[in-house]
Amino acid sequence: MIEIVRNPNIDFIGRRKYGFIFSVVVIAISLLLIFIKGPNFGIDFTGGTLLQVRFESAINTAELRNSLARIGRESAQIQSLGVNETEYIIRAAGENPEAFAGTVKAALAEDFPDVEKEFLREETVEPKIGKELLAKTIWAVVIALVLILIYVSFRFDYRFGTAAVIALFHDAVFTIGVLVLTQREFSIIVVGALLTIIGYSINDSIVISDRIREKYSKMRREPYNVVLNTGLNETLSRTILTVGTTLLAVIALLLFGGSVIADFAFTLLVGFLIGTYSSIFILANIVSVWEEKFPKKKK
Repeated sequence: MIEIVRNPNIDFIGRRKYGFIFSVVVIAISLLLIFIKGPNFGIDFTGGTLLQVRFESAINTAELRNSLARIGRESAQIQSLGVNETEYIIRAAGENPEAFAGTVKAALAEDFPDVEKEFLREETVEPKIGKELLAKTIWAVVIALVLILIYVSFRFDYRFGTAAVIALFHDAVFTIGVLVLTQREFSIIVVGALLTIIGYSINDSIVISDRIREKYSKMRREPYNVVLNTGLNETLSRTILTVGTTLLAVIALLLFGGSVIADFAFTLLVGFLIGTYSSIFILANIVSVWEEKFPKKKK
């Protein structure tokens, strides 16, 4: 395997307090954002209508707002995509999403008759379905974390299993916090990205845990923190290579994939970065503290 860092000897465990401080701060900020500001839920969860329309020439937001006000929908959310003012997303909650979509299309056709329009996306979700989807999403994430805890505990050790779930929770909260801060739309596509991040992060954690277990069997006389550091350093090149190549694909999606998958790509970008960080600075460090407080008897 190509070695990005040759023979690294970084004392990750010795610097664990800096990682813990950073994580506590960013998670606290993320939780405050989530509970105070709240996610920008898309119509997948709130119910309503989403229209994505592209105009042939520039139409400013004020003109579009006036057109919606004429049909009594001045409270609808309008999001401009890009700087050219030619593409917009219009969102509105309502009991009759299909009727709203038809009314908006008719209003735009009447108010901008000389401007060609292309409707790129039209989504309608009943409010009841949106609430059910939100509940199922929460259950999906919880079940995924429980199954991961069981698998890693059985495959390695309950300490690694617990630490892995804490790291995954850390990644999910941080990523959602960034989405809230940037007011990215929290849709079913973003949920898919979060589940992808969980899968990616646990894969990285399993690789590191497996190497630590391997070194432990060969370094029984060494202090446990030395074993942890050795495992982390020996997998460092692999970790950098994996996240580097993955991020190249994600950045390409973000830059060239268009507005439809921009939120998905952005979520993956944030999640993969924080997932790599947690695999190195959270997982092993939690196990290290656990071992110091409650040392296991060597067989």
